[in-house]
Amino acid sequence: MTPTRGLSKPEGGTPSGTVWKTSVPLIWRWAVLALGLHLVWEIGQLPFYTLWAEEDAWRIVLYVGHCVMGDAMIATLSYLAVALVWRQADWPRQRPWTGGIMLVALGLGYTVYSEWHNVYRVGAWAYTEAMPRVLGIGLTPLLQWLIVPVAMLMLVRRTGRRRMSEVHRIDTGEMW
Repeated sequence: MTPTRGLSKPEGGTPSGTVWKTSVPLIWRWAVLALGLHLVWEIGQLPFYTLWAEEDAWRIVLYVGHCVMGDAMIATLSYLAVALVWRQADWPRQRPWTGGIMLVALGLGYTVYSEWHNVYRVGAWAYTEAMPRVLGIGLTPLLQWLIVPVAMLMLVRRTGRRRMSEVHRIDTGEMW
């Protein structure tokens, strides 16, 4: 092993920083997947927020867009935080359980703060009577950050496994 800026790498391994550069597509896919899945979730939970009764459809669209962009940002920053802790951008393949637990904890932690702050402090949004609550926080946003990140992790691992087997077949000449 050769030390590289406080890290060690195998002889002949990838140069320092290359792993992060080659991980950009994985992080990009994570962000795009977050946009798609959180959009579906946000639309699904709209009836539990008073915004659903808004007559101005564009206002609903703008709020949903704002929330989805925020969700994607939280998901991507949480992904990167886990990657920095483990010093592995491909942590979903290497440490899915520990990384996944950290990812969900970060998302849930921020969600609890954001919901409390925006509902009770700022009044940026409000729950309908139909919204089940856990200690005053809406159940659907809590479930969102339990279910969506786990689904994302499973999808990334599944597509990663498929891609790795395709690379192996190309490298070994099995495709030809």
